[in-house]
Amino acid sequence: MTHYSPTAKTLALLPKFTGFLSFLGSTYIFQDVVIHRKTVHRVYHRLVLGLSCSDIIASIVNILSTWPIPEGSDGVYLASGTTQTCTAQGFFNELGNLATPLYNASLCVYYVLVIRDGWKEDQIRTTAEPLMHLIPIIVAFTIAILGIPFTLYNNSGWLCWIASYPGKCEGDTCTRGEHADIFRWVHYAIIWSAILSVTVGMYSIYRKVRDEERIQSQEMDEDAVRRGGKSKKVAIQAGVFVCALYFT
Repeated sequence: MTHYSPTAKTLALLPKFTGFLSFLGSTYIFQDVVIHRKTVHRVYHRLVLGLSCSDIIASIVNILSTWPIPEGSDGVYLASGTTQTCTAQGFFNELGNLATPLYNASLCVYYVLVIRDGWKEDQIRTTAEPLMHLIPIIVAFTIAILGIPFTLYNNSGWLCWIASYPGKCEGDTCTRGEHADIFRWVHYAIIWSAILSVTVGMYSIYRKVRDEERIQSQEMDEDAVRRGGKSKKVAIQAGVFVCALYFT
């Protein structure tokens, strides 16, 4: 009987619980937008719908955790899949984990256009919305599809993702995923570009609200100024939005 370390068991089981919680949250948002709002008539709702769909994909990947990893993989608890199931999980893992931060960046762009630049709904719908969907979808699908011919999707420890095989191989010694290091750099470059764009966008919104508040405070009495504080509220909301990206 094979014995597995506590770490191996934790890596296999913990993502199932966290992934399930994330799945419930994203599914609730999805059904709230689709069912209760019937017609998704606002740009904001369509962006949230896209974000929810990408997060649902990533959540399901986490729920599966080690199951799709080829059976018999050394030190991997509950591994019961094949190379094909591992490739499938790796594809959807890359798809969901790239589309999610990029959709967050699109949502941030929407906030910037509405709050900072004062764009109207029709203007955003016709000018900016197509790109808000196309960039996350095209980028995520392109990188995810490229991983298939390059045989990038292999056992990465607790799920199938971009990894070389056998583990820690280099160059010609790898039978699969010899270009894994390059694609990991591309993956993280895309994610951090999205995170940094959200950070800059949220800060620009805060600056806009703060500057308007200062102008208004010069024209209002002290009681009205004390009733203000919009910039602080915006700073808190922007901080929460950005921190959620950094921590996830």
